[in-house]
Amino acid sequence: DDCRHPAASRHPILQLHHAFEVIPTTSIQPGKIMALQDGGPPTKRSKRSDSNGKQNLEDIAKRAWEHYRNFIDGDADADEDEECAAGNDDGDMQDCDPEEEDGEGGDVDELLELIEILSSDTLPPLAYDPSTKGGSDDNNAADSQTLFHSIQPLLPILLSMSYLHLANNAISETMFQMEDEEEDDDSSSPDHYFRQSIHYWPTNPAAHSILANYHRMNSLSSTENVCELYVKASKYATSWRGLALDFLQSPFDEEVAEGINAKEWVELLVLNGALDVDYIGGDEEEEDESASASGGEEKEGEAYSASVVEATASFMSAFLLSTLSKHEDALQHLNKLPLSHRIHPNVWKAARSHSNGKVKCNNKSTKDELSSVLFQPRMYRGGNNGVLPTELYQRLCDVFAPNAPYWKESDYDNRGYYSYFIDLDDATDDSSPSVKDHPTNVIEDVIAKHLLPLAEQSLQQNTDSPPQRIVGAEWWVHTRPLGANLGHQIHFDTDESLLGREKRVTHPIVSSVMYLTGAAKDCKDAKTAGPTIVFDQTPKSTDVAPRAWISQPQDNAFMAFPGDLLHGVLPCTGTESEVKNGSGSDTQEIHRLTFMVGFWTRDVTEGMGERKLYSPCGPLPPPDSGHSWVSQSQRGYSDTKQKSENDVTARGVQQSGLLSDVLPSVSPAWEQFNGEKKSEMTTSSSTLMIPKELDHRFFVLNAPHCFSESFFGQD
Repeated sequence: DDCRHPAASRHPILQLHHAFEVIPTTSIQPGKIMALQDGGPPTKRSKRSDSNGKQNLEDIAKRAWEHYRNFIDGDADADEDEECAAGNDDGDMQDCDPEEEDGEGGDVDELLELIEILSSDTLPPLAYDPSTKGGSDDNNAADSQTLFHSIQPLLPILLSMSYLHLANNAISETMFQMEDEEEDDDSSSPDHYFRQSIHYWPTNPAAHSILANYHRMNSLSSTENVCELYVKASKYATSWRGLALDFLQSPFDEEVAEGINAKEWVELLVLNGALDVDYIGGDEEEEDESASASGGEEKEGEAYSASVVEATASFMSAFLLSTLSKHEDALQHLNKLPLSHRIHPNVWKAARSHSNGKVKCNNKSTKDELSSVLFQPRMYRGGNNGVLPTELYQRLCDVFAPNAPYWKESDYDNRGYYSYFIDLDDATDDSSPSVKDHPTNVIEDVIAKHLLPLAEQSLQQNTDSPPQRIVGAEWWVHTRPLGANLGHQIHFDTDESLLGREKRVTHPIVSSVMYLTGAAKDCKDAKTAGPTIVFDQTPKSTDVAPRAWISQPQDNAFMAFPGDLLHGVLPCTGTESEVKNGSGSDTQEIHRLTFMVGFWTRDVTEGMGERKLYSPCGPLPPPDSGHSWVSQSQRGYSDTKQKSENDVTARGVQQSGLLSDVLPSVSPAWEQFNGEKKSEMTTSSSTLMIPKELDHRFFVLNAPHCFSESFFGQD
């Protein structure tokens, strides 16, 4: 099953974009961006005099800093305006998060003026790498005093951060790039600005992290190369945070020899800018308690938050290393986070082997294992054409194609979870015919006539008691570009409305996935949609799942499993050649398109009151101009009786040739690491935390209870 909440990936420093949003690689020329020539900064020279270099350096630094502060202050003012404008009854603040301090609101001309000033003469890069200095407190203290005693090392940091803001702005501009516009030259591209940013400050943590995210989302580099960028960002962030905090807490005079407030520069550029570390204050009693709990380490450092860049880069390093089957290396990054369990390496390995046709999973279950679940998860597939008749399958794919009206008209990218409910109960009179006899659109046709019988067949596996009667179906869809997605969060399916109203946790009797597109065409195909993972674990489980079933997507195939089982989706898998050589620019054109159905034994809409559009179990929108996808789904169904008769005939032929297999399983499903230490861990303001927008629960703390606690917001 796919995640019920379309995830969003927000970079903590600059304005970020939806995790699954494919960003074009062209950009618009904002302001004076064309002043930047290919391969380097502008060539206009300032009035710096070699005879009075020291005084001019001070003047240059002050002038450049004034432009940077103007940009930052304008950026903050724009954020405040957006926050006020974004307030609404739904509380949707996605487009102007108050924690995003560095968006696109600042005037980029200020940055271009700054770059012109600092590029008047050759400015050497900052060659210092704190990650190679051992990282001890004594070394940090000594290095910080040496490094920041002069303005000279701070200038390339300032220039690097300015280019990074321009890179972010160029990415933002691509969101509005028209398809018929000509592509700009390289001097205004995000990659150009990233190169300049890393040139002047080779260990800039934010530059490496954002570049990794940009390349990952656009499939511009191989998984291995992107992972390397995140690993560097994590390492650099750890070192620079310690160095910067030591300097800020030192008795060193705020003004360096040139009359520049070095502590202000370090705090804004390094801590706030490159690390996303904030000053959080706190009363003395809290700081004393924190210092005592940490053994007296970083007594004053508790006034500063952990680095969001370090947390993001550490998590993504562990995530991608796991995808690349480098699980020991992944542990080095996981140990920096408050975690106790991870999906077992065997599961990652089996999922990858399964996608390459090398699966050696267990598909035989003992009697005890069979009794632990309502029925064994299984895959239904056709001999040649698939589960659905070819014409019906293509119609469903057309309604939900990645470029179809459905996604824009439903505002899919900006909403939380929403679904639709279909009453499948048999009609009691002729005035209200059953959907099973008279479907009114292609979706009802697919569910009532093709998928419902397979769900019922799955329930018949359990011979201990007669199967319960299915009376309704909840459905929703997801589309994700193969090369950019991170998989889907591990979760339980539940009645969201009842959970919100009465704090009751209920599940469909059968959960299912209809795989539409994204599957590998053969075992050598590098473009493989991520597998669905189903864990032998329910909300009542007191131990982690002993096994997990792996469902590798196949186009026009249907997978069903008990609705109370924990499940999610691992990221897109690929062949070794894809990892080494990059996936290619066409990867982003192929999507993992899935159609999910939860089959219920009760009408979950009862007690909901008014059903709202685009909410859990909401009604189908009216077939008007604002919902053309509904009209598209209804075409050909005006004469429902004739259509139903045709489909019954097609169904009989199609389903007679279906094949079904119990999904292969892997044991164990979870691995505990550093469990004794992590179970006693207490978090503080300086504890690295996985950004919620990225957390798909492949790595967790306090399993299995964390999954059931999440129902009530306790995680």
